[in-house]
Amino acid sequence: MDHRALAHSLTLKYRDEIVQVMQDLVRMPSQNTPPDGEELACQEYIAASLRNSGLPVDMYELDQVPGMVEHPAFWPGRRYRGRPNVSSLLEGKGNGRSLLLTGHMDTVALGDNVWSKPPFGAQIENGRLYGLGSIDMKGAMGTMLVLFKALAQEKVPLAGSLCYESVVDEEEGGVNATIAGRLRYGPMDGAVIPEGTGLNIYPAARGVLMTNFIFSSGQGTWLEVGTSGERGADAVQQVGVFLTHIPEIEESRRHHPVHPLYASYPDPRPAQITKVYAGGWGPKVPIAVPPEGRVQLVLQTLPGEEREAVLKEQEDWLAGLWASNPQVFNPPPQIYHPIRWMPATAMDPAHPLVTTMVDSAARVFGHAPTIVGAPYACDMFALHQIFGMPALLCGPTGANAHAADEYIELEGVFQFAETLLLFVLDWCGTVGQ
Repeated sequence: MDHRALAHSLTLKYRDEIVQVMQDLVRMPSQNTPPDGEELACQEYIAASLRNSGLPVDMYELDQVPGMVEHPAFWPGRRYRGRPNVSSLLEGKGNGRSLLLTGHMDTVALGDNVWSKPPFGAQIENGRLYGLGSIDMKGAMGTMLVLFKALAQEKVPLAGSLCYESVVDEEEGGVNATIAGRLRYGPMDGAVIPEGTGLNIYPAARGVLMTNFIFSSGQGTWLEVGTSGERGADAVQQVGVFLTHIPEIEESRRHHPVHPLYASYPDPRPAQITKVYAGGWGPKVPIAVPPEGRVQLVLQTLPGEEREAVLKEQEDWLAGLWASNPQVFNPPPQIYHPIRWMPATAMDPAHPLVTTMVDSAARVFGHAPTIVGAPYACDMFALHQIFGMPALLCGPTGANAHAADEYIELEGVFQFAETLLLFVLDWCGTVGQ
């Protein structure tokens, strides 16, 4: 069987269906707003699509999986009623390698971002499909769904088993659903997660230590402008001083060794301020000195860094900051971690999972793809570190994930589809080769 020709012909045959499924999924909101989420409609759509193709479907609520809630990696505080995972399996017909196609169906919240395109409109313009979750990652998940069904409908005799899995609650540091899937079914020989990679291959992902700081003026109510203004300004002053000292932790982080897959990054382990709040904005907010200010700090980590060491580095920096500004930080802020520690992770780029994907991409693109570490954290660490599974990230081109006017490029989708099909055929093998 000519795998290259088959991958090309199937991609052409199913292009229109890929676009339609992507649009359908983007038009159904599936925002993750912990402790809840609204993924059900998308998951039911996926399940119905699989059933209509005669494929087996398993829909299950992840905290009902035996051993899930007791698992040491389980992150409590989320609610999972009406938020099922969806899984389907094509049994292999020989002794080929098994493969998991897995990704998340939840998106970040729409928030206050101002879009120029309807966020749930799935509008196509100049070769781009716009919408919340289009690149992260409904476009790729819809593409995988169509390709998974196509392999069954075309009766392609895969030697190894192929599993399609759509999980919930990955955004906001969820990851419980990814763990539940492997507890339910066990590890496989490899996995592909279709995060937006710009058609590059990521065998590694950064980690994250996220910390929220709540600065207080020591007042329980808003302070009217002109009354006790000096005390009322304390929270705002604390936020300002805190922000001016961020370069210190950035400089500290730069002195650590850099993992080879991140050597090309100008700032391999950035410290980023992702949220700043003090009183709100606009005519519906009273003119008053806010009694409280909030800041969210994200320290991105690289493979090999442990939570205790990163936390201590941050705590040492903070201790010095409080000590050098005792009049400003009086009292010191409240501190808490809103999401789980997400460790950085990496696998050997010489592993057959990576080299096979590189070969598939090169045959489709006409040149070798870039192999580098992902510039973000994701649930891949659970497959690598909890279940010992080889896994990589590879997905289409697009932009503005977690921001206004998020989009996915259709040409990149079709290149990804053909690459993925060729990879599945080569990795799992086909009977009668």
